[in-house]
Amino acid sequence: MPHLRTRPGDHDATVSFFIVRTDGPEARLTYHLHLKAQKLMMFGGHIERDETPWAAVLRELVEESGYHPSQVRVLQPRVRMRQVTDAAAHPVPVMSSTACTSAEPAHFHTDLLYALVTDEEPVGAPDAGESTDIRLVTRSELDRIPDEDIVEMWREAGRFILDEILDAWEPVAMADYPVAAPLVG
Repeated sequence: MPHLRTRPGDHDATVSFFIVRTDGPEARLTYHLHLKAQKLMMFGGHIERDETPWAAVLRELVEESGYHPSQVRVLQPRVRMRQVTDAAAHPVPVMSSTACTSAEPAHFHTDLLYALVTDEEPVGAPDAGESTDIRLVTRSELDRIPDEDIVEMWREAGRFILDEILDAWEPVAMADYPVAAPLVG
C-alpha cells in the first residue's frame, strides 16, 4: 500500500509482527528480505484507512507470510485488560515505535510490533509481489547476521522477543480479538 501521508514530515501508521516457530529444537524467528529496503525485516505494512491495527495484522499475516490466522497465536502479557465495553480490545504490542523511513523528504512510520507464535508451516504462500525470501533464524544466527543485511532495530526487537517475551507472555488465539469495534447506538 502506498503512503497515505505524503507531505514532508508526515507519519503513516503501520503494524508489524515476528512469527516465532517453536517446532524445532530451539525457537526461530521468521524474517523476510524486504523488497524495497533489501534488508531482513519482520512482516507488516500500512494500516489502511478502513481498518483497525488488528485488522491490518490479520491482512498482512495472510498476504506476506501465507499463514492463516488459525495457525498462529499472539503472545500477550499474562496481566492485561481482556475486555472493554463499547470498543474492541486489541492485543498488547511488544513495542510501539516511530522511525524515519526516508530522509528526503523526511517521512515517518509509527509502528505497533506484535509477536506471533506457531509450531507449523504456513498453509499458503505469500501473495504475488510479496517477498518469498523468508528465513527462520535462531537466536545465535540472529547475532551473526551481518550489519548491512538487517535493520538493527529489528535485530534488537527479535532478541527481545526470543530472550524476554517468548517465555514470559502467553499465546492467545488470534480470534480472541475482534477486528472492529461494536457499533454504538
